[in-house]
Amino acid sequence: MKLHNDNLIFSPSDLILFLESPFASWMEHFSLISPEALDLKDQDDAMMLMLQDKGAEHESSVLEGLKQQGLTIANIGLSSDKKAATIQAMKEGADVVFQACLSKGKFTGFADFLVKVAGSSQLGDYHYEIWDTKLSKSLQPYYTIQLCCYQEMIAAIQGRYSNDFVIILGDQTQQRLRTQEFYYYYQSVKNAFLQLHEEFDLEKYPNPSDSKSWGCWSNYAKQLLKEADHLSQVATITRSQIKKLNADGIQTMQDLIDSDKPSIKSLNTDVYKRLKAQAQIQRKSEGLTTPLFEIINTHEKLGLALLPQHSENDVYFDIEGFPLIEGGLEYLWGCTYFDEKGDRKFIDFWAHNEIEEKIAFKSFIEWVYARWQQDPTMHIYHYANYEIAACKKLMCRYGVCEFEVDQLLRNEVFVDLNRTGFVGDSIF
Repeated sequence: MKLHNDNLIFSPSDLILFLESPFASWMEHFSLISPEALDLKDQDDAMMLMLQDKGAEHESSVLEGLKQQGLTIANIGLSSDKKAATIQAMKEGADVVFQACLSKGKFTGFADFLVKVAGSSQLGDYHYEIWDTKLSKSLQPYYTIQLCCYQEMIAAIQGRYSNDFVIILGDQTQQRLRTQEFYYYYQSVKNAFLQLHEEFDLEKYPNPSDSKSWGCWSNYAKQLLKEADHLSQVATITRSQIKKLNADGIQTMQDLIDSDKPSIKSLNTDVYKRLKAQAQIQRKSEGLTTPLFEIINTHEKLGLALLPQHSENDVYFDIEGFPLIEGGLEYLWGCTYFDEKGDRKFIDFWAHNEIEEKIAFKSFIEWVYARWQQDPTMHIYHYANYEIAACKKLMCRYGVCEFEVDQLLRNEVFVDLNRTGFVGDSIF
């Protein structure tokens, strides 16, 4: 999104941002007309910058593959007037137009590739398909919105959009999708997007809690929710629960804390009581170094009660992975534990390539397996399924430690804290 002669110019990427976060889309508009708003923007994300570099490498790899097929390539990036150069290349029938500059109405964008295919158009007995590169190894729904926007723009030149568009994933596989299956959904998203920006009001920003994410405005969104004492701050609360509470007059976290209502319409009474107790303990915990907590007495084991008995030899385990190379790389295996004196210790296993990854995996498994053999009551605590999935993946990839991993899994030595419902500032 940018301003040109006091007019807003949008890109297909702006539609994707809107789909994920109407709030972030509104903030992008706001920052254009009020530059001081840029101070509210998050700092550059190093991972995002790295993803951009990897995306450019993937795009260059696809371009090189097309060149090796002997196809004529029109590289629009080398032209001063990119829009005119794109139209000229299409009229001349280049096999591939790279970084094509397309526009229609308020939208302008650069398509990765236009690929010439048979089929009549205003250009002659051929027309162009949109091909786009993505680092992901699987299709994502929002890809279709971006590609349909390009289809609408290319139709302004050749008089039609192509029957299909192609997405080249990070593993070089090509996914061909039918334009017609997504075009009307794209139109509905585009209309909602344009309505937001055509009716832009500085006094009315979209509620951050209604967005799936906040883009590069996350810190500001959290600040607004905190200032509004929004119910979304209550741990584990869902959007549907917030709507039910709002419908019964409970608009803020403090409203929930102060509420003397015995029940809420359409909301399970036990859930209502739990949310109220959760809000109360979070409010009491504000400003404390260690959050307060309560033990819930119940006949069945729930939450932290699911955890096994403590052992002096317990291990707390986390993996850091790098997904931007083929197959990924589990580059850091970190464990903290307590020694016989009760002092906290840390052990790490690093990997910079596949050879070191195999060594790190094997070393970690042998270390924790030996620890478990010495003390069958010890456990390995981790959060969510990533660590287990990584161990299974590398066990199969390298053909090592199959027996040890199998024994650790069968005997439930790994304990997933996420499955206990363990969250910060939580009572369960």
